[in-house]
Amino acid sequence: MQRFKTLLLREWMQHRSGWMVMMAAPFVLTLLMSIFGSVHVNVDRLSPLQASDGRLSSLGLALLAIGATAYLTLFLVWMANLIQAPGLARRDQQDRSIEFWLSLPAGHVQSLLATLLMHLVLVPITAMAAGLAGGVIVAVVLVLHVSGFSDLAALPGPAIAYAAVSGLASTAVGLVLATLWLSPMVLGTMAASAWLKRWGVAAVIGGGVILHQLLAKVYGITVVGDTIQAWFSKASFAVTGDGSRGVFPGAENLADLERALLAFPQRELSNLGTAIAQLASPLFLMALLIAAACFALLVLRRQRGA
Repeated sequence: MQRFKTLLLREWMQHRSGWMVMMAAPFVLTLLMSIFGSVHVNVDRLSPLQASDGRLSSLGLALLAIGATAYLTLFLVWMANLIQAPGLARRDQQDRSIEFWLSLPAGHVQSLLATLLMHLVLVPITAMAAGLAGGVIVAVVLVLHVSGFSDLAALPGPAIAYAAVSGLASTAVGLVLATLWLSPMVLGTMAASAWLKRWGVAAVIGGGVILHQLLAKVYGITVVGDTIQAWFSKASFAVTGDGSRGVFPGAENLADLERALLAFPQRELSNLGTAIAQLASPLFLMALLIAAACFALLVLRRQRGA
């Protein structure tokens, strides 16, 4: 376990500067906007967040500030790491550090798992936690700027904190599930990059498009495109849940909204249960098998390139 922690620490030490900048950027941007900008939000679809005069209520401002900052930070870091993932396949060979890491009592499987876990799960979860903390600061500044101290003091702090912590916990689990759903594409591009170098990603994308078009036009089979679309759909549901009824369904006024905040964890738990139940499907089994095959190709390439 200590060896694995060392590998995780290596990833943090090597990439921490870029990660910290990406985590700080949404907070700084939203904070500056809350201080110097004007708040213009279409409240027609956010009726429970409105005050009696039709403006956003102080609670609505606080929730939007916290949620926007947290999820913007999460998706910025997660998307950046997903895009960067193919380049990690040959990083150790390119910077000539593979000899050093191979001198440690840790194998290729441990090294690859540490890289994937850090980039695709642990750092994005940390980013969302940082975004939540920053969002609270933005919410305080925004409510003070727009409504004043009295409205800030009247906010239901415990209910907001309860919903925020439960949202972080459910999103963390959902992020793991989403990463598993996307693992065939992530590991596929990594394996292709490991074997084909700079042409790897282009080969995977081009080959997938050609195969889909060929099967669709010649045989009327759209299984390739449908499968990829389904993987993305399941990954999206695991992280965001069913947003078709809004963030707080059934809330028609501020009193309902405060009650919905307290019920938010139960709703998140229900969405999470649905996301976990979706794992019991042939589609997920296919994803795992393809991901396992790509991971084996990655290990084989590292063994041959060591």
